[in-house]
Amino acid sequence: MKSDNDNRSVNNETTPKNPAGPGYLQTWLGPYNEGQLPEANGTGRITGPCGDTMMIYLRIGKESIDEVRFQVDGCAFSRTCVSIAASLAKGKTLEEAWDIDEHRILRCLSGIPSEERHCAVLARDTLRQAIENYFKSSPRGNGHEDNRCF
Repeated sequence: MKSDNDNRSVNNETTPKNPAGPGYLQTWLGPYNEGQLPEANGTGRITGPCGDTMMIYLRIGKESIDEVRFQVDGCAFSRTCVSIAASLAKGKTLEEAWDIDEHRILRCLSGIPSEERHCAVLARDTLRQAIENYFKSSPRGNGHEDNRCF
């Protein structure tokens, strides 16, 4: 006999729409904002000491980050942390996005093992690199690193 749970998919109406909800498993199973962003004007790519690689793509508009996507080659914790970082950054000004740190990312999770918390640091660093690269290559930043707004 089938239970009601057999007919539910991971991303149906019973699933929280906000990746910053309770637990990392749901975000890993149905990561938000995953994929490439061809029209990105800020990108960051970092491989951590653990061997996981994260890439964040930003499409930055006049006032804020209009769109964020990510790709990851790594563990479930890395995928979860970068998905949360991307969700937190969307719609923020560059200064607000820069202020997203590993503590903010970890507050969105519950029960992540201490030995996996470095994944949040890797997500923070990748997001910040994408913002820095935007300033290095955009007319808004005049191609200079030291013209950041923060």
